[in-house]
Amino acid sequence: MMKHRKLAFRYGLKTAIVGVGVMLASASPVMSSTDKVSQCNALAGVVNQAQAFMPVFESSLQTFIDDAEQVETLDDIKMAASDYVTAVDELVINLDTLAIELETVQLEDSQLIDYRSQYITLMEGLSGTLSDASDAMRIMQDVESEVDLPVKIEESQQLTNDAIQRMQDLSNQEATLISETNAYCGATGQ
Repeated sequence: MMKHRKLAFRYGLKTAIVGVGVMLASASPVMSSTDKVSQCNALAGVVNQAQAFMPVFESSLQTFIDDAEQVETLDDIKMAASDYVTAVDELVINLDTLAIELETVQLEDSQLIDYRSQYITLMEGLSGTLSDASDAMRIMQDVESEVDLPVKIEESQQLTNDAIQRMQDLSNQEATLISETNAYCGATGQ
């Protein structure tokens, strides 16, 4: 049961995040405005930065999964939880930085400005949801005794399940946003 939830969380988290970097592979030659093309490319350049930090996060997440699969003691649980909290907190920082960088992208096209705002909102939502997931795992990191473990596991799992649902919702919003942005820019996703 615990392994299923770990895998479900990992899938939900990865699904919600991986799509962030998939956007605007190339501008179509049928676009009439080079300004629009350059603005699309500028927006894509920032959004695609997620592709740089995702492999690091996925590696850290794999470390957590490997550790979690081998837990035998309370200290093992706390160490695995600590690995997870560290990885997710780093990703939150990267997403927050990405949202700030998105705000600085110079755009004049009103539709691209709207897409940028939607991406910022998405990054902020994902960052907040991941912070909640980190807090859920921090419960396990901070558990004081094995006697407290069953209650803390239940509390952590409930918060994690809530975060997974929100991440899935954000992932759906993101897929729509990527599709709309790519269509507007005349680009195809990778």
